[in-house]
Amino acid sequence: MTPRHVVFGGIGMGLDLAGTLEGLVEEPQRAGGTPSAGSLVFAHPHPLYGGTLRQPLVHHVAQAAREAGFSTLRFNFRGVGRSAGEFDGRAERDDVRAAAEFMRAQMRPPRPLVLGGFSFGSIMTAAAVIAGESADALVLVALVIRSEEFSEAELEGLSRFRGPVLAVCAEEDTLAPPDVVGPFLESLDLDLTLEVLPGADHMFNGRQREVGAVVKGFLERRFVVTGTGTSGR
Repeated sequence: MTPRHVVFGGIGMGLDLAGTLEGLVEEPQRAGGTPSAGSLVFAHPHPLYGGTLRQPLVHHVAQAAREAGFSTLRFNFRGVGRSAGEFDGRAERDDVRAAAEFMRAQMRPPRPLVLGGFSFGSIMTAAAVIAGESADALVLVALVIRSEEFSEAELEGLSRFRGPVLAVCAEEDTLAPPDVVGPFLESLDLDLTLEVLPGADHMFNGRQREVGAVVKGFLERRFVVTGTGTSGR
């Protein structure tokens, strides 16, 4: 289906926003007008290193989610594209929260909402949940545990999240090495699925479709096949 360009957020939401954000909403192909199984909000990598909603991995993850029957929202962080403001490094967690609130309002009747992101986007997704944003599951691709934006101690707040979590790591990732990410997330007693792609680097160059396939399988197992989904924190 044709992507729908949207604008959401703005001052006055009770969030630390610089203004409105731009995004793309896309719907799955569903026979007979069947409603989507849920929605996925997926955040792009670091804005200062070229991250946008059109980044290849972000595109492929969203496409795979739609193949699993999910509606998707990709959005630009503040200062990227037509999104207002400029890079902050921490306040972007409220960009994720605004995107979640927007997508939740689109789901009538209510259906599962999954939040996710890639690299910087995964950090901001985790930070949004730690700050109180609700979600039914998390998809964290190349989560950097030791970053300039949020400390390892701060990310330990994820331990309060009770929904399923998918973490996708690249075997050769020097920024988010599996032998750091895996043990850290396992120590938080999460409902965790950890997938490591052999030979892949941090950007998953040439492997984006594989990441999409992993995300699709996770969504189908957790929501489409079983029909489960409990709101986590």
